[in-house]
Parts: sequence; C-alpha cells; structure tokens
Amino acid sequence: MATDGGGCVADLGNRSLLRLVSFCVLLAGLCKGNSVEKKIYIPLNKTAPCVRLLNATHQIGCQSSVSGDTGVIHVVQKEEDLQWVLTDGPNPPYVVLLEGTLFTRNLMEKMKGRTSRIAGLAVSLAKPSPASGFSPSVQCPNDGFGVYSNSYGPEFAHCREIAWNSLGDGLAYEDFSFPIFLLEDENETNVIKQCYRDHNLSQNGSAPAFPLCAMQLFSHMHAVISTVTCMRRSFIQSSFSINPEIVCDPLSDYNVWSMLKPVNTSETLEPDDKVVVAATRETFDYIGSSRMVYDMENGKFPVQLENIDSFVELGQVALRNSLELWMHTDPMSQKNETVQNQVEELLTTLEKSGAGIPTVVLRRLSRSQPLPPSSLQRFLRARNISGVVLADHSAVFHNHYYQSIYDTAENINVTYPEGQSPEEDLNFVTDAAKALAGVATVLGRALYQLAGGTNFSDTIQADPQTVTRLLYGFLVRANNSWFQSILRPDLRSYLGDGPLQHYIAVSSPTNTTYVVQYALANLTGKVIDLTREQCQDPSKVPTENKDLYEYTWVQGPLNSNETDRLPRCVRSTARLARALSPAFELKQWGSTEYSTWTESRWKDIRARIFLIASKELEFVTLMVGFGILVFSLVVTYCINAKADVLFIAPREPGSVSY
Repeated sequence: MATDGGGCVADLGNRSLLRLVSFCVLLAGLCKGNSVEKKIYIPLNKTAPCVRLLNATHQIGCQSSVSGDTGVIHVVQKEEDLQWVLTDGPNPPYVVLLEGTLFTRNLMEKMKGRTSRIAGLAVSLAKPSPASGFSPSVQCPNDGFGVYSNSYGPEFAHCREIAWNSLGDGLAYEDFSFPIFLLEDENETNVIKQCYRDHNLSQNGSAPAFPLCAMQLFSHMHAVISTVTCMRRSFIQSSFSINPEIVCDPLSDYNVWSMLKPVNTSETLEPDDKVVVAATRETFDYIGSSRMVYDMENGKFPVQLENIDSFVELGQVALRNSLELWMHTDPMSQKNETVQNQVEELLTTLEKSGAGIPTVVLRRLSRSQPLPPSSLQRFLRARNISGVVLADHSAVFHNHYYQSIYDTAENINVTYPEGQSPEEDLNFVTDAAKALAGVATVLGRALYQLAGGTNFSDTIQADPQTVTRLLYGFLVRANNSWFQSILRPDLRSYLGDGPLQHYIAVSSPTNTTYVVQYALANLTGKVIDLTREQCQDPSKVPTENKDLYEYTWVQGPLNSNETDRLPRCVRSTARLARALSPAFELKQWGSTEYSTWTESRWKDIRARIFLIASKELEFVTLMVGFGILVFSLVVTYCINAKADVLFIAPREPGSVSY
C-alpha cells in the first residue's frame, strides 16, 4: 500500500512538475509578448477616426471590419498616384495615405467604386489650408428641419433661392465601407512616409520587394442601417437583458441659458411677462433649439413661447467684408402686419445701436430673402416671432471651411506675434477680437434698448480683452489661466493644450458646454461670501435660493505668489438644459419633425503600422509552425505515456532494526 501510494504521489508530482514547467514557459512568453509587440508595431496615437452616424433613413460615415482592415501603404500626393492603388499595384488591398488637398468628393468617389483594392484611408492635414476652400457639409445645411417647407414658404424650401454653403460637397454625409482616419500629428505622418519610402517605393514601375510597410485600422461600428433600426435593437436589449448591448446613442448635449433677471426655475413666467432672446446655435438639424421649443410648448421650461417679445441671433460674424454686418429676417412671418411692424422696430433699434461704432456698419436685406440656417427658424416653426439673424454674409457663407477641420483660428485671422508665451498670447488683443468686440457692442446696446433701457446706452462697450481671451481659449489653447480660474476643481482635466471640441457628441455635457456655462457665469454672475460647503448646498443658507440661482465653487485666480489658487463661490443664472432631440423623448425614431441623429458605438479604435511578409512566406511560416505544433503534441504524448518509467521517484527509506 505504501509503495503504491508512493508511486501514485510520484506520478502526480511529475505530471504537476511538467504542467508547472509549461505554465512557467507560458508566463515567460506572456511577459515578453508586450515587448515583442512593440518591436513589431508602431502605434499611431494622434489620429481622429471617421465614425458612423445614423438618422431616420440613412447611415453615414465609415467603419472597418470586426478584426480591423490591413493594407499595404501607398502615398498619394497627386491624383495620378491613385492609379497604382486602383489598377496597377500587384499587392492589394492598399491603405492610401492621402494628402489633405486631394481629399475631395471626386477622388473619394473613385475610391468608393474599388473597395476590393482599398483597405482604408489615412488623410494628412493640408498645410496651409486648401486655398479654394473645403466644406464636407451639404450645400443646404439642416434641410427639412427649418421653417421653410412645401406648406410654408415653398419657394424657399430646400435652399431653392440660396445655396447657403455653396462650397459644400456633402462628403461628410456619405457612407464608406472602409475606415478613414485623420492624421493629426505631422511627425507621425512623416514616420509613415519614411516607412513607405524605405519599403514600398517601386523602382521603374516594378513591384517592390517584400517585406512591405502596411497599416492596420480598427474602427468597427456596431450600428447599421438607420436610427430606427439601431434604437429598436438597443430598446429590445434594454428591455430583456440584464447586461444590454447598446449599439447606438442619440447625439445630445446641453443648452446653456441665462436670465439677467432671476426667474424661479420651478415655475413658469406669467403670460404678460416678456423677454428678449439673444441666441446662437448647434448644427445637427437644430437639436438644441428644437428641444428648447419643445420644452417651452410643454411647460417644461420657465419661459414660454408667448413670453418671447423679440429674438436676436448671432450667426457667422467673424469674416466680414469691410465693416458690413447683415440683418436677416423671415419674409413669411412678416406677411402678418403686427410682426412686420415689430421686425421693423427691431431693425431700427439695431441700426441706432450701431451708429457711432467705427468697426460695424449694419445693412438691411430685401424683405423677400429667406433666413439662413438658424435657431430662429425652429422658433418660427412654432410661433410667429419678430426676429433677426446677424451675419457676416448677405447671401452665401463667407466661411469657405464650414464644418471642416480647417475651420480654425487661422481661418478667422486669429494670429499672434512670434516668441510670445501662452500667457502673453492669452492677453494679446488681436484684430479679430477688436472687430468682434464691435459686433458685441452693437448687440449689447440693442438688447439694452429692447429690454426697456433708455439712458446711457452709448456707454455700453464690449471689452476686447475679454473677447480675445474667449477666442484664445476656445480656438487655440483651452488650458489657460483664465479658463482654469472659472471652472470647478473637478473639471480642470477637461482643458487640453489644444482648442476645445466642437462636436456635440453623446457623452454630455461636453468640455465646451461646461466652459460656455462657467464663462457666462463668470461674466454675468457675482462672487459671494460662502464657504465651499455652503456653496455646494445653498439650501442651508437662509438668504440664498437655489430655484433662483446656480451656485458654483470655482478654482479662482492664482494668489500673488502664483503658488495657490483662491477658490470662491460664484452665484449666477447660467444654467444647463438638456439638448436631446424630442424624437427620443417621444420614441419617434423615424421622425421627420425632429432630429434623429445617433452615433454608433464601438469597442476599439486604433491605428498602427508594421512590416508584412509575402503571402508565400506567410504560408510557409504557418506550415512550419503547424508542423512544430504537431511534433510537440506527439512528444508530449509520448513523455506523458512513459512518465512512470522516465520519472522514477526514490523510495522512502524503511525503518532499520538492530
């Protein structure tokens, strides 16, 4: 019994030893795997992917296959270079590295028709911006969701009179079956080009020798077809699964709103109370303005539509030719004599407010010209309101980079002297800031008079220093001393070293929304003497009212030694209101009344380059590896079968008697 038991223990011990050795080897392999991967792949860390968006009827954007798409890199610097990718190249599929100036609808249509030879596209930024302009948006932005339709101003519907974004090629609203990535870092772009020159450049038209430089793009999207389909799938998952797999999310954020006179947010204004609205908008089919109108109509907002006396909206105002600022109005609502008189009074007030300001000249347009894309259109869709949209263009947009990656600070001539520090740039008053301060002065004086002010309107003057700080923070560098001082401590990580994002997104509020809210609070609110605990819960302070005000504990400015900040409590009326399309509140995912834009979810988005071998070598490597595997299995089986012979444990010494 003892011998058999000892043999059994020896056998188990040796098998366990064998497993332990194998396990240790596996662990060693895993430990080395990360370093091996780094030697094989070069990750591209500063990229922006094209993702999939959906609405009630379509899907737009791009995606890769589930496991990512890999192709041999080919650099296209002129249109003729594309011939190698589409027909001549012997090693498809290819990932095209495209110069930014060539990213046009015409060239993309050619690539779209040969998807079997194209694995993906990487686009480098054009520097300088394309001189002829570039706008991937449509020529009629927000078509079908504004005030004009076949029943209201049919002659203006679908931009029949004016194609506002005349340079728009609609590229952003196309659906591509291959991934597209923007290369944001010039150094990474140069690394890719060098890899291409070292390995992929053909000599005299002949095929380059292996190994070749390749790129792999991962951007598989979960949602397909339309918002109706993806929301239905997500709804079913949420209803019947403990761990639902949501495939898409509505585009949403928050509207930022403020009242100069505090109103109780738990109540609504009396019908006789009147307000003057100053507004500016979001882009995807009026998501924000349509939600605010919906809330006003349904008593979910303190201000009702009947409370609105007049509406002044700032459109695009940074690219004025000479000094002209154009006043756009709606011809249809002015068929009502009362509204026409109110609009006339509004225009006259604006003209008087601009008198004496040397940098602004107010101009009227024909009463028969329609409104450009604007939030005012969504309000007019619900009620006749006297309103005007101020813009730098009389007809088509002056902005040649509308909704594109080139719509940057440089586009509106925000530039700084060489050699300045970030802090000096923040406080440097640019020419653009001076011009915009003039526009702000006109608006401020007009609002003062529209609200009943009669005296001292000429003394109202916008501060160019504040305007230049806003421009720098939003368009150049969000992480600056002023923005840090006006934000809550827990939001400081929202500020990066580049400009703020301008995409509405699905996770909200976005960093831009927070900054707008707290900048508005800083400029219109008041610093009050409350502790941090009191500021975060003002209900404990008898003299404060959370229904009237918003209270925020902000980081504050640096002290005199610039070592610590001086936090403080800011009381203001700057608040957030949900900007989710009513279509999702009503579960009308196929709505033609409200925006239905959603964004697909994904698991992995990344890009990397590496060298690939020929198909023949890959096959040989696979066969050799398979042979080694089979040999290893046979050897392991034989060793295991003869373990009792190969691994003999010594007997334990027995007791000895003398």
